Amino acid sequence: FLTEDHIQTNALDNTDILVMSGGDTFAVAEALGQPGSENIRSFIERGGLYVGSCAGAYLPLHSSKEHLKLFNFVPAKIANLTSILPEALRYKEKFSASYGCGFIFHPVRESIRISTNGFPPFRGTRDLEAPLYGGPPMTVGDSRILATYAAFTDKTIFLVDESLAAEIVLGKAAVIRHEMGRGHLHLYGPHFEHPQFADANHLLIRALYWDMPHKRLSEQNAPSEAMKISGREAKQFVRDIKRQISNGRIVATGLEILPISWQIGNKIYEAGKIRVFLEAIWQRIRILENLEKVLVNEREKSILVKTLVDVVTILRAIKREPKQTEETSPSGREMFTKLNDACALFLKIYFGSLADILKR
Repeated sequence: FLTEDHIQTNALDNTDILVMSGGDTFAVAEALGQPGSENIRSFIERGGLYVGSCAGAYLPLHSSKEHLKLFNFVPAKIANLTSILPEALRYKEKFSASYGCGFIFHPVRESIRISTNGFPPFRGTRDLEAPLYGGPPMTVGDSRILATYAAFTDKTIFLVDESLAAEIVLGKAAVIRHEMGRGHLHLYGPHFEHPQFADANHLLIRALYWDMPHKRLSEQNAPSEAMKISGREAKQFVRDIKRQISNGRIVATGLEILPISWQIGNKIYEAGKIRVFLEAIWQRIRILENLEKVLVNEREKSILVKTLVDVVTILRAIKREPKQTEETSPSGREMFTKLNDACALFLKIYFGSLADILKR
């Protein structure tokens, strides 16, 4: 789980696959800056695999905009760009984002039908469904189109008139594969990684194996015993995490009934997103409780527990005074930043602990 600081330094020197998730593309590009763009370019050209989903797919596409122009790795363009916004039928707060003198707008949300083009690594697969939450429909130059948006489903939610949505989305590239130096980029408009879409998950994993570097770029050393805790120390650490997550879930549930949201960068975050982070930890606590050893050092232990305490403190303060979105924006920004940091660190510890068992 990498931050912009990791990518700007040398973390990609020991990385085989870099997955760039959804979020705020503009914020990602600005945070990474020139050092980040140069390191990602070098990583791909020497044989690495870049996998971008939603915002991660927008990032390397052709653009002349500030910050984004640093990442012009793929000669493809977005089809959902306009100078005049159409009428939004619903989800007005999620419908569009400014893009220079124009706008990026999102015609549909939720499940959409995807048709594969039969090229490897998607050869021999049937059509499938995947959810779209703001990802790009793409028009492509010399990149290979692996899949296109084929049809809407009975679960598709239209944010604009259906005929306009069809014009903007259907027939456009949903997944593309682009060669760059010795490496590749896989760009996904829909969320093939969504856990409720197994067929899309399997296709994504197949693609990862297909273009994974033949000669591994990274050399993972086994963690030393000094980086592991066990017994009462491990139990207490997990209990400390569990206590804060439990407190946070209670407060977050109460916030969800309030008309409150935060604009951070170009994205709107509603209260329901808080529990997305908290549940990612809560659902894995029981497994961590049952491990004999937990892979974590003293610094990580301290940071994780303190960050979760801070999150709960901010959530309680917001619940006491949720008067206006504008008044809580600084608190919301701090809270989501800390939630992101805590979730990433927990998952690093969680997956590292499981991997350590497999190695043994």
